[in-house]
Amino acid sequence: MLKKTDFIQPAMHNYDNIKIVALDADDTLWVNEPIFQQTQEKLKELLGAYVEPAQLDKRLYETERKNLSLFGYGIKGFVLSMIETAVQLSEGRISGAEVKQIIDMGKAMLQHPVDLLDGVREAVEALSEHYELMVITKGDLFDQENKIARSGLADYFRRVEVVSEKDEATYREIFSRNGIKLEEVLMVGNSLKSDVLPICRLGGKAIHIPFHTTWEHEKVESHQANGYDYDEIGNLRQLIRLLNPKKSPALGDREVLIEGRGFRLRRFSPADTGSLAYHANNANIAVRLQDRFPHPYTEEDARQFIEYARSAEMESVFAIEVDGEAAGAVGIMFQPDVYSQSGELGYWLGEEYWGRGIVSQAVKAMVQHAFGDLRLRRVYARIFSNNIASKRVLEKAGFQFEGMARQAVVKNDRVLDVFYYAILNPGM
Repeated sequence: MLKKTDFIQPAMHNYDNIKIVALDADDTLWVNEPIFQQTQEKLKELLGAYVEPAQLDKRLYETERKNLSLFGYGIKGFVLSMIETAVQLSEGRISGAEVKQIIDMGKAMLQHPVDLLDGVREAVEALSEHYELMVITKGDLFDQENKIARSGLADYFRRVEVVSEKDEATYREIFSRNGIKLEEVLMVGNSLKSDVLPICRLGGKAIHIPFHTTWEHEKVESHQANGYDYDEIGNLRQLIRLLNPKKSPALGDREVLIEGRGFRLRRFSPADTGSLAYHANNANIAVRLQDRFPHPYTEEDARQFIEYARSAEMESVFAIEVDGEAAGAVGIMFQPDVYSQSGELGYWLGEEYWGRGIVSQAVKAMVQHAFGDLRLRRVYARIFSNNIASKRVLEKAGFQFEGMARQAVVKNDRVLDVFYYAILNPGM
């Protein structure tokens, strides 16, 4: 029999004392470094007649690093370093028209749309109701303030700190000036060098959200991070799960059925609304399910389902959590009257996680839950005749084919048969 337990993620810290969440901006809230890389590629094309691309990359980085103490971080300093590098590598042959093109590249960067990263708006909105949010970011003051204003997130932040460097001294000064206690602040960002390690050295708490590309100056060798204690998550949405809005220990109030290989089954939470809507809004999932599973699938649909799942009396429903997100659902629907010792199994999982064997493990876990905890005699499932993947899932879990209801379903104007599969409790 599977034992139900209260789950607290073993690798995660306890954030009970946190009152303030400080967020980095570039590549934590919105896309930044890829814009620089795209511009650098344009510079290579422009200077192709003067220099080899690899030579430009190396020289530009050296120039940027040398100029940081003069120009600081940001687009304007980057543009000046591009011009200086172009003059040096062309030995002064670069034309005024070509310099103007570089300046125009910089203007385009400054006007680039602010593209929020996955889960950012959801996380900021959810956490702002329970925590004081602030931004601590490096760069040009005007540019960073402009991006915050254009992001649509400005009203959620109590404070915005744009600094020339992010090290222990800077953080210590910011916290002191704002009357912030180190033990009450959590720093979150994509840079180990700037967002995480300085806070760890001060004895505070930080969370790393890796970004797929990192500027050379922000890279940290693995040995430099060894010995420092910090958590790492995949996207900002997962911060909601760690910083439970009730301010209890991370995920501590969620009942978990089982932890599997690469997933876990647990009770739904209102904080799952965004991720549930994201993964459920998929025609390839909806086509395999009854029409009560809507498409498009909105956040309002997700809210209603979560509310139902948390209070359902005739169903035992669990979220399938993968990578910290509610990426699917699995449940047993109890049957009335003389069928009360039978339960109907239902499930779905976000398409990006198909093929990992997660659904098969989840189904097996639910069967054990049904037989061991719920004391059901029989679990059955109904699947459309064109759903070959579910047929394999059920057979792997020990279900046997019991029969077919011919032309029992009309889904998207297509007439389908329905296959019945069932498994019996061996202990009864």
